[in-house]
Amino acid sequence: MSGQSSSEKTEQPTPKKLRDARKKGQVAKSKEVASTATILVVVATLWALSDWYLVMFQEILLYPAEFYNLEFKEAFRLVAEGLLHKMLMMLTPLVAVAAFAAILGNVMQFGFLIAFESIKPDIKKIDPVQGAKKIFSIKNLVELLKSIIKIVFLSFVVYYVIKNSLPDMVNMPWCGSRCILPVLAALLKKLMIFSIIAFVVISIADFMFEKWNFTKEQRMTKDEVKKEYKEMDGNPEIKQKRKEIHQEIINSDEDVKKSDVVIKNPTHIAVGLYYDREKTPLPIVTSLGKRGQAKFILKVAEQNDIPVMENVALARALFSQTEVGAFIPSDLIGPVAEVFRWVQQLKQQQGDNGDA
Repeated sequence: MSGQSSSEKTEQPTPKKLRDARKKGQVAKSKEVASTATILVVVATLWALSDWYLVMFQEILLYPAEFYNLEFKEAFRLVAEGLLHKMLMMLTPLVAVAAFAAILGNVMQFGFLIAFESIKPDIKKIDPVQGAKKIFSIKNLVELLKSIIKIVFLSFVVYYVIKNSLPDMVNMPWCGSRCILPVLAALLKKLMIFSIIAFVVISIADFMFEKWNFTKEQRMTKDEVKKEYKEMDGNPEIKQKRKEIHQEIINSDEDVKKSDVVIKNPTHIAVGLYYDREKTPLPIVTSLGKRGQAKFILKVAEQNDIPVMENVALARALFSQTEVGAFIPSDLIGPVAEVFRWVQQLKQQQGDNGDA
């Protein structure tokens, strides 16, 4: 039973598992979000440029009449070229905004991502057996079920809109031709608005499902989690980060104030030392930090008039070989003694200047 339970994927995916999956292009994504974003942007563009599009449609309808007096072959060529040019003018902004919306829809879901590993050639992709398995996979069946639900939902929306517009449509013959365009325009407007709302609802629901399903697929067994943490524990970068966090916790301004001297390199590393021959056999490390912590130590030292010496080699050696609260290593006694002699000389000079 214990062996079976350890092989079950019951654990949530770790950040590392999600990062590795992202590198392979495996992220929670919904096709419906990108589709809905495209529809919204295209409709908004058509709405904003509706006057221009109406003018272009009129030009397309009237354009062939401009060449009625030419030979058919020449007229056909000119009309085809002109209509193609006008259609390209009309389609270009729609294609541009649609492409932008599709990219934006994906970026909104999982950020900017380029995964070259996902486009590498794979022999399994052309394997007919694997292809057959994919066709009848649970994932494809779920996609089919989602498509059916979407069609049913959209059909209900269209039915609801048309049903509520039936009285106006029935009265059109009594109203005459002048009512046809306004009634149809109102119907199309309702269909467009309700369809967009339906697409937004579908895309939100689909994204939530895809996110849940992706997290479920990325679940790990207890053994996988343990193995990953063991691997991370041996990672030098993780160890260094852990050491920095530990130093950040223990380095306080009170610890720095206890220092008799701070040794720096020149701004990246700072090490505080305390020594009292009557109390300690060897100098003790009072504070130790890198980058941001080093700046903090140097700032406190400056505020409290603690001597600061720049010694690149010694600062690096102390940082790599010691910890806060520890005595200095025996092989660094000589260089550290030189530092404390310098501190004594500095104090004597300050004393002499004070007496003068």
